[in-house]
Amino acid sequence: MLNRVHIQILDNPIHWALDAEKFSEPVQNRLLTEELKSDMDDNYPSVVSVEYIDLFSDEEESFPEIRELLDQGVISAPVVIINGVPKMHGGIPSTLIKTEVEKIISAGPLH
Repeated sequence: MLNRVHIQILDNPIHWALDAEKFSEPVQNRLLTEELKSDMDDNYPSVVSVEYIDLFSDEEESFPEIRELLDQGVISAPVVIINGVPKMHGGIPSTLIKTEVEKIISAGPLH
């Protein structure tokens, strides 16, 4: 059985809304997440899940450490988490994400 992979794209749309020139950024991040989800569904059906999370929505209280790092400017949104481990920030590089997924899947099942 293959390892399951859960990808979470953590975004901060409020940050982008403050800068009118970058207002389209959260929309692009949602679209990129949907494209990534479609690609993963095509290549790894039932193995990889992809989820977009608005970190600063009223109902979202997860990832306090990530929110704090974003607030401090240490990292930038979006943040890509794979199987609970932050892997990259500042973009949604589908090629790098796919490489990480392939590493996890090729490692074989966890015992």
